[in-house]
Amino acid sequence: MKKILTTVFIMMFLLVAVTGCQQKEETVKIGHLRITMSLPTYVALEKGFFADQGLKVELVPFNSGTTVIDALVAGRIDANCGSSVTGHWFAAQNAPDRFKVFLLFGSTDNKGDKTFVVVVRKDSSIKDLKDLKGKKIGTFPGATSVSLARLAVGTQTDPKGVIFTEIPPPNLVPALASRQIDAFFSPEPFGMIAASKGLGKYLMKSPLTLLNLENGVPGGAFSFNAKFLKERPKAAKKVKIAIEKALDYIRENDKEVRPILAKHTGLPEPVAMRLPFDEWIKMKEFNKNAGQEYFDILYEDGAYKQKVDTTKLYYE
Repeated sequence: MKKILTTVFIMMFLLVAVTGCQQKEETVKIGHLRITMSLPTYVALEKGFFADQGLKVELVPFNSGTTVIDALVAGRIDANCGSSVTGHWFAAQNAPDRFKVFLLFGSTDNKGDKTFVVVVRKDSSIKDLKDLKGKKIGTFPGATSVSLARLAVGTQTDPKGVIFTEIPPPNLVPALASRQIDAFFSPEPFGMIAASKGLGKYLMKSPLTLLNLENGVPGGAFSFNAKFLKERPKAAKKVKIAIEKALDYIRENDKEVRPILAKHTGLPEPVAMRLPFDEWIKMKEFNKNAGQEYFDILYEDGAYKQKVDTTKLYYE
């Protein structure tokens, strides 16, 4: 009887120990913006790819790229999945060793960037970018957004004759409808939203092709905090594996993932189902010269005060 009880106690102890090991998860804080770029993060969460890696992910929402990158650099989050690569370059001017980029979002050639659009009112007489001379164009807040708009428009007309005004993203479509601006230059889905509401029409899709960046435009970035990478390299690798697995899933299941996009971003599902996706680019697929070429044209336009070697900002 004593042997039986001993055996039972041992089995119970082993069962509790094994169960405890199975339940033990490593917590990772991931900052995100509720935008299309963040879709791999949402898919990894919904499909259990983080859980498969033994990760308990705490998603921390942000309302702007500046605040999410500030949190990343300060170590308040472990990863940023994701925000504009141009915002990372601003941080790199003063804190070049505080983060590493592990995934990009954008285009890999000059055949058709799907992110940016130029939109005018539905009843506008503006026919092409040349007609924007003397007009007021809305852009996202920030020096790089204004520079991109100025550079693209400047290929067709003197940008000095165009008024660029920074407008918070939620106010772009209302500003167009109320005639505060004549056009806006922005990422999707704002063009699609304006068109779906009957308030706007596309003046031009893919205006960044006018910049002739043959290696494409890496517009967005997913990144790790440098201290997190140093102190928890295995956890960082697991996050990268889960995100890349989600990316593979997106590439193979386009229609299935779009309701996930609507759920996490608040986009109307009809818009989410039709929204054109740019490319999510793994590091092994990325030409680092593309990032440098993109930075250089913005630097030459005055968006940045210091030269940055962007090729040193990546996590291999």
